[in-house]
Amino acid sequence: MFAKLTTRIALKKAGIPSNALSFPDTKSSSKDGGGNELSPIANPFANLSVPKSWKSWATPPPPPIEVAAAPIWGSRAPTSTKLRMPTDDGRPAVVVFMRHAGCPFAEKTFIELRRLANKYTRLRFIAVSHSSKEATDKWITQMGGAWSVSVVIDEEREIYASWGLGVSTTYHLLNPWTQVARNKLGKEEGIWGRDVDPSGNRWQVGGAWAMDELGTVRWGAANKTADDLPDLVEACKSLGAV
Repeated sequence: MFAKLTTRIALKKAGIPSNALSFPDTKSSSKDGGGNELSPIANPFANLSVPKSWKSWATPPPPPIEVAAAPIWGSRAPTSTKLRMPTDDGRPAVVVFMRHAGCPFAEKTFIELRRLANKYTRLRFIAVSHSSKEATDKWITQMGGAWSVSVVIDEEREIYASWGLGVSTTYHLLNPWTQVARNKLGKEEGIWGRDVDPSGNRWQVGGAWAMDELGTVRWGAANKTADDLPDLVEACKSLGAV
């Protein structure tokens, strides 16, 4: 109240009418000077739709558990109801956590995982996806199927978190070397990536590990950048398959 009074006094001393700084009340009246109804101003963004794939750029909600430290060589691998270690069939396992369905680097990794699964049948090969089952199945079908690879869906990213895989930094995803690698992968191998379902998230960190029949880690780490492709041949070697 005092602020308004001070302002009026200052305006009066300056010879300015007290209503000089007032604005028309657009809420109280919807008529022009002639008494005619004014047409409402249309919202230019009312019908603006955002592509679904853009939602994959949003910051994902936190997983239901805290992100743990990533498993290291010689440690026991994390285990859960969705991803048991040691495996149920007692085979050594190579586990790959995909960045997201539609990622070109994840596609190249999955194709290599599938090739090795067909070659080394005494090992178990598992791919973990945080995209929805529908989106993951569609993506894998576009690549020609899973073959001998087991696919685990982890939409809540709980398994990712238990293996030390959280949300990446901007550098991890958008550094210039990753963009160069993406273009090179597309030009040389025709892998440009596919449509990204909104159930997936581009900021998720991927990784890969190899465990022996006792569930002990023999190889692996989280991806350092989005284009950091795991050497899955080395993973097989660590389990004595090559």
